[in-house]
Amino acid sequence: MSGVIPRWSAISIILIFLISSGSPVIAQGVGLPDASIHIDWLDDDGNGEADHAYIIEFSEAPNPSDWKVEVAHSDSNGTSLGNWTFRWGDANYSLEPVNSTHFRIVAPTNISFGDSIELEVWMEAGSFPSAARTVDVTLWNQPIADHEITVTTDWSLRHQIENQTTEEYLLEFTGQGWQQRSDGLLIHDELGTGTLTIDEVSEDGSNILIVLDLNRIWLNETMVGEELTSQIFEMAGAGNMTITDDSDGNMTILATVADAYILRSMVDGTIEEKLRLEANGNLNITSVDEDGEMYIDAEISLLLVELHDIDGVRVLEHTEFQATGELEIQTSGSYIYVDLEQLIVLERYENGELVLQHEKTYGDGTFFFSDTNDENGSIVINGEVILLHQETENGTKIADTIHIDADITGATTGDFGLWRRIEDSGQSANSTGQMWEVNRIHEENWLNLTGGGLLEGMGPSQTYNETWDHEVIYENYTNRTIYYSWYEQSNDPSQGEEWPPRSPIPIEEDNSTEDDDSGLGDINISRETGLAPAELLIGDNVGLYSGDLMSLELTANSYQSYTRDGHTMDVTSWSGTYLSELSTASGLVINEGILAGLVAEVSRSVYIDFNATEDAWFWENQSLERVLSPNIVTAGENTPPTIVEVRLQEARVLNEGGNLVHIEVEISDPDWNMRDVNVDLSTLGLGIIQLNDIGQDGDIMVHDDNFTGSFVYFGTDSGNISVSVTAEDVWESTSNDVLLEVVHRAPRIVDFTLSQEQAERGENVTVTIKAFDSLPIASVGIDLIAEGGELFPLTDDGGGYWSGVVNIPETVSPGDIYLPVKVMDSGGGWSILTHLNLPSTVAGVGGDAWDAPTASIPALLIENSGPVISDFQILKDGVQVQEIIVPDVGDGASTYVLTVNATDHDAITVVQGRLRMLAPVGQDTTWQTMRDDGQQGDEVADDGVYSIQVTVREGLPVDVLVLDFRGIDVYLQSTTPVFEATVELSDKEVDPLTNPTDALSDWGSTVMIVLFILGVVMLGGGVAIVVLMRRGGSLDEQLGINNEFQKQS
Repeated sequence: MSGVIPRWSAISIILIFLISSGSPVIAQGVGLPDASIHIDWLDDDGNGEADHAYIIEFSEAPNPSDWKVEVAHSDSNGTSLGNWTFRWGDANYSLEPVNSTHFRIVAPTNISFGDSIELEVWMEAGSFPSAARTVDVTLWNQPIADHEITVTTDWSLRHQIENQTTEEYLLEFTGQGWQQRSDGLLIHDELGTGTLTIDEVSEDGSNILIVLDLNRIWLNETMVGEELTSQIFEMAGAGNMTITDDSDGNMTILATVADAYILRSMVDGTIEEKLRLEANGNLNITSVDEDGEMYIDAEISLLLVELHDIDGVRVLEHTEFQATGELEIQTSGSYIYVDLEQLIVLERYENGELVLQHEKTYGDGTFFFSDTNDENGSIVINGEVILLHQETENGTKIADTIHIDADITGATTGDFGLWRRIEDSGQSANSTGQMWEVNRIHEENWLNLTGGGLLEGMGPSQTYNETWDHEVIYENYTNRTIYYSWYEQSNDPSQGEEWPPRSPIPIEEDNSTEDDDSGLGDINISRETGLAPAELLIGDNVGLYSGDLMSLELTANSYQSYTRDGHTMDVTSWSGTYLSELSTASGLVINEGILAGLVAEVSRSVYIDFNATEDAWFWENQSLERVLSPNIVTAGENTPPTIVEVRLQEARVLNEGGNLVHIEVEISDPDWNMRDVNVDLSTLGLGIIQLNDIGQDGDIMVHDDNFTGSFVYFGTDSGNISVSVTAEDVWESTSNDVLLEVVHRAPRIVDFTLSQEQAERGENVTVTIKAFDSLPIASVGIDLIAEGGELFPLTDDGGGYWSGVVNIPETVSPGDIYLPVKVMDSGGGWSILTHLNLPSTVAGVGGDAWDAPTASIPALLIENSGPVISDFQILKDGVQVQEIIVPDVGDGASTYVLTVNATDHDAITVVQGRLRMLAPVGQDTTWQTMRDDGQQGDEVADDGVYSIQVTVREGLPVDVLVLDFRGIDVYLQSTTPVFEATVELSDKEVDPLTNPTDALSDWGSTVMIVLFILGVVMLGGGVAIVVLMRRGGSLDEQLGINNEFQKQS
């Protein structure tokens, strides 16, 4: 135990007794020994608390029976807590020998902050004490008297965990501190900058590295007496985050941390913790193995995490992720590319309840598949993911769309596709008859083999499957399909409907909290604290046991001189250990005067061994910088302060309560005895405001000689306004007049109405606005220039209202839009607004202070109409014709191209036709995809003319067909109503002189033969794509599409 003089053995005690029994003449012959009193507040009995004990040291071995010690103990109010006399051999209050020259006494009371203990050492026959000492009790590093000082500090905290992996947390700080005691209240602040490094490596080798540059680290502690009533630790900054994972390929996330905020506070016993981390950056994943390659390249626009705990209870948990990216997968003979335009994940829990949720995946892509077999030839699939859109909001599914279209070439030819989307929403009954809110999901998938035959069983065939899935909209259920029906056209057609039992089933909520296996950084090291004497003298031993982890036992070693502020102070040098040889501290403490008990310098090196796998280091150097109070500079020594510069953090003042202004005054004061800096804002009607240099009210750094204060100006004056700045130290003051730039606040709007809630592009909407400003309003307009429109001026209707007509530009995207309002006053102040100012609780002109609440103006819903279809044409060998000639039986099929023109304000994702008898067999009511890529009958790519080749089969009946055409834009809006085109099928090859009855009979016989042949072919075509099946699984499985409710043939 550091600082403790070793206790003697029983033999030593006997020797002392023998000495004390000897002739007193010997002692008197050599004179009386000198006596001194030392504090010995150490934990001698191991109960974790310091004993109220003292060591009496004699210059030579005394006769113990000739001596006594008088002790008187009183509290901070002067009330006596007891008086005792300690003598050699006393049964209750005895002088206990430590060695031949040192004796220990233990008072029967506990010490408290503000107590005073009087000790005197007497000869039994003496007339005056041989030694006396008054001990005033304070807290370590806290003088009892009122004072105000600043310190400089730098410290580092490293926390390390070593299991199968190594994890490290390193926090470094450099800054200044401020401490003030006034009327029993002690406030301690530290404000500075630093860095935070978190390096975690998991068992699988993945690594998270976060490096933050902290522009603000703030520690605030408030004590009343010896009770800590509040403690606030706050960190804020920005930096970088790197996440790597090589366990399955190479994954790297490089993110810029734009905003990081960490808070841990204890106020009146309530512990509060906050974490906010906002980042953006890039995500790169590369996976290469013998089976193929995968590449993901994503741009993360937002990664946001917010946590808020009060007394261990989570009151807020917010996670948000927004990104765009590209996915590429390459394997032998296949390639998939997906372009994700939107990837959103958002969850917000308040008091354990989900209050906000949003998940969205939106994109498109392409895919390619090729398989070659020496026995059966080869097959190539080129496909397009026209649209992929999955979305839920607040636990409700609102989008479930996938649209795939692909062509098959090689040993067999054809096409296949899938289109799944939510048709509508409503109520539907489950198997028990209970009604549920459902999405009615319509899915179509088709396979058309139009040629080939090189592969056995792969001749022409068609399969078309259509399902309607009534799915419960809520995401917190499983078995959500409560009804489905299907209709299939193939060589084995079927249709039906089912109500799955036990659907839906609620998911049981898991309210358990996962333990943090790591605990990295979950450590709270506070400096040593405990009761200590105001004056620490050589030989004193003090144990500081009140800290959570850091208990220090120290010994006073020597006296020194210490100079600060150009003045010399008497200090005591001390050193000690934190109950471990590896953990030490040393420093200087002032030992006289009003600042007695204040640590002038300290160096700490603390090692904490939690267990075999976890430890922590804490290093610190701290020194006294300035003594602000009590004053240690005389009037003759004083130099008056100088006002170096006056500036505004916001550069200028906005009148009418337009902004919160922070005014900074830089002071030069070589004596460091500033008492007050104030600004007289009477010219603005605000009176005198006090500035500070202790990190409050916008002050950036403690005692950097920049004093800061804030104000809001609600008046209407503008220009360069003169104000007076005064700097005052203990003895003198300095004043300067400076000019502050006050500019006029831009107008606001307090009312906004639309003639209608929704409109189509190109439509006119009437807008009425009420604007407010202390100056006359010069103009109001709706500014749609950024949307491809123009600035629409409004007319003053009187009473502050302005109105006019706005034409919605063709280029505006559908959905909600907030019409930007441009308002200008007669002074030239202007702004573009999309929010209303609401009344403020702060009284000012207009009642709209800078922090007054606002609300968005009403949104105008821009309706979306589907693509416009026009100009239907029939082409034969590139030449426009007016009808389609049906070939005679035996002449073979003929090919025509049907075209339509499609236009839309937005991008068109697909144009389709429902071709009746001109469609492949079995797909007369199925929507067929048309092309605008310059291939398969389309003449010019991307010209807005969509084409589709149709095969006119032999023997089709002469008829007039009504074909349907529609387009679907990027917002899933389709042509309404569908575009209808009339097509005449004629048979001009029939000889008009032939007996009609004979011709009909011959034609009918041929049709029957053809239908029979087609039936045989279709039976063989049911095997679908053999090559894909050889690889295992259905076509859906090969493409990653699984519809468990699809009726199998």
